[in-house]
Amino acid sequence: MNNNFLKSLELLCLLFIGYQVEAQQNLPLPQPVIPDYVADPSVSYFNGTYYLYGTSDIDHGLLEMGPPVVWTSKDLVNWSYKGVLFKGFDWQKAHTFGPEGKKKTGYFRYWAPGAVIKKDKLYHLYPTILKPDNKLGTYHLTSKSPEGPFEFSNGKGIFFNEPEKEKEETQPVFADIDGDPFVDDDGQAYIYWRRRKAAKLSKDWKTIDGAEVTIPTKRGGYSEGPFLFKRKGIYYYLYTLSGGANYVYAYMMSKTGPLGPFFAPDQDMITKSNIEKGVWGPGHGNVLHIPKTDDYLFFYLEYGQGNTTRQVYVNRLQFNADGTIKPVEVTTTGISEITNLNKKALIRPAKVTASSVRRDTIIKTTIDTVIEKLINMPPKFVESELANVQRTMDFKPENAIDGSNGTFWMCDTADKQPWYQIDLGLVKRVKSLELFFLKSTLGHTFKIEKSEDGKEWQTVNTAMSELIQSPEIINKIGKTRFLKLTILSGAPGLWEIKMY
Repeated sequence: MNNNFLKSLELLCLLFIGYQVEAQQNLPLPQPVIPDYVADPSVSYFNGTYYLYGTSDIDHGLLEMGPPVVWTSKDLVNWSYKGVLFKGFDWQKAHTFGPEGKKKTGYFRYWAPGAVIKKDKLYHLYPTILKPDNKLGTYHLTSKSPEGPFEFSNGKGIFFNEPEKEKEETQPVFADIDGDPFVDDDGQAYIYWRRRKAAKLSKDWKTIDGAEVTIPTKRGGYSEGPFLFKRKGIYYYLYTLSGGANYVYAYMMSKTGPLGPFFAPDQDMITKSNIEKGVWGPGHGNVLHIPKTDDYLFFYLEYGQGNTTRQVYVNRLQFNADGTIKPVEVTTTGISEITNLNKKALIRPAKVTASSVRRDTIIKTTIDTVIEKLINMPPKFVESELANVQRTMDFKPENAIDGSNGTFWMCDTADKQPWYQIDLGLVKRVKSLELFFLKSTLGHTFKIEKSEDGKEWQTVNTAMSELIQSPEIINKIGKTRFLKLTILSGAPGLWEIKMY
């Protein structure tokens, strides 16, 4: 880590309500990567920009998710998105189905998109989409831009309880989840999905070409989140085992081709929980190769607060001389060794206050520290080593200015008009304000006010339309000492707030 990078990390001071604390020096790169709940990450690189596609968690379980978005970045550190990837669905609309007396409610859901790939002038997306009745498939969509809008191929869309349209409905590439594509050096494309399935794609990449195959692996049991990448003539097939806080990744290798035959290295487990570092259940993810380098980054989901509060973590993949992958020590240091922060000068608050603060939450779970031994072996032959672990989540106002994407401020559940206030200490000129809201894919409305004395307030901006974007940016604020955010609708919390 070079000195310039360390200096660039001196971005934000840690503050406590009512008094000021000196800025921390040499802050570690904020981890997780994204300031929001995101799972199943796949990262692509096009024309100087990184694109992170994933599942939009909203803490409602797997039966309701946020809409599909793509986070973009120039430096792998500062991420943002604007708008949804494709239209045609109200992702928060509940649909009723089933016979009278046994009716159920469900939602359309978007899961686990594979890495977007480009052919000619089109970008190809392979997400899993579930209908309200849980009928699912991995679909093929294309766009002229990696940010969309994407459109379905092989049909006009996906419909539910609309019989007159269903004859034109798009058919899935296959009726399962977790599709991830790979394009070999000769241009032939392949796709991989859960339960160790794989197949060639047709020349137009819209359908499977030929029979599907099952990739034999050293370890048995349920598997999802697979992907394949190639380095120096070796094909690496990665697959998950278990789930939740016990998610792990293993891999196979081939020197023949994308469909094998594969063999297992002696050390085939590459990620598992790191209790000491506080990283639980490194699961469904993908590998990004930094162009024109031998750097490979492994982006993966982490347990978060459990259920669908997952977040994206990242660590470097490193290789032995024989091409095998070194086991990854999953940590919170992220990609700090190979990237530089955007060096825009942040304005540092003197203190922050809020209308209320949510009570601390304790998250508890159990992690099997020898899960790699238990997998594919009868439990009676292996003694489990269970570790009971817990996290305490607090929601203090200073969490929104601590430079970390893993902490946030949230108001008390009884607070009906939440507000968040910043005191700059003295009057300064503020060019712009960036708000990274909690559960941003559900949209927010809010009001921003400013004051030079804390008594007379002027409204700077009132956002009454629930835009799907993060951060929300307010420009041309001007001279002020105090800034006050009032959240009118949407999740009452902030991952981060930045001022320039």
